[in-house]
Amino acid sequence: MKMESAAKGETRKKILDLAEALLLSHGYHGFSYQQISKVLGVRNAAIHYHFPHKTDLGVALIQRYRRRFARFTDSQQRLGGQEQLERYFELSETYFAKDRQICPSGVLSTEFPRLPEVMQAEASAFIDEMRSWAVAIALKGRAEATMAYTGEPEAIGAVLFSTLQGALQLARIDENILVTVKNQIRAMLGINMAEFTREGG
Repeated sequence: MKMESAAKGETRKKILDLAEALLLSHGYHGFSYQQISKVLGVRNAAIHYHFPHKTDLGVALIQRYRRRFARFTDSQQRLGGQEQLERYFELSETYFAKDRQICPSGVLSTEFPRLPEVMQAEASAFIDEMRSWAVAIALKGRAEATMAYTGEPEAIGAVLFSTLQGALQLARIDENILVTVKNQIRAMLGINMAEFTREGG
């Protein structure tokens, strides 16, 4: 019984992993259960067993993103604002390194008007969490005096989040844009640029 349960859990994970890759490369409306079943070598019924409707799969994907993101930010609570900013940059670079993918929030924002309502609710919560983290970085950086900027942390967080999201899309055309944007953000936040000459920016 335990082996059967473990096998079902592994199948569910494989479905989510493949659906995530398809979401980031084709968007939610750009893939089907048929594609998933063909790649995994299972029948459509096996996918419907775990996710009766595609909306169920979409919600599960976003919820998994939210859990993953929560673990990611929780692991950085003891880091300074400037260090957290660099982790934010690394997160963007990680997605770009995977076949020039954009981040989940970018995909979900682009498709938001066409997503089912239940997915819109999850996507909104996820994006709010990402924006809140950006604001928290700006707040911490100012409190520690490692960042000096004009404006309120809430606005800086919004600029940080939206700029990186947009840069990931532009990087598909010009991969150097990520370095340019990161360096400009550092300059905007009053961070010593001499520390980052190794990036060639």
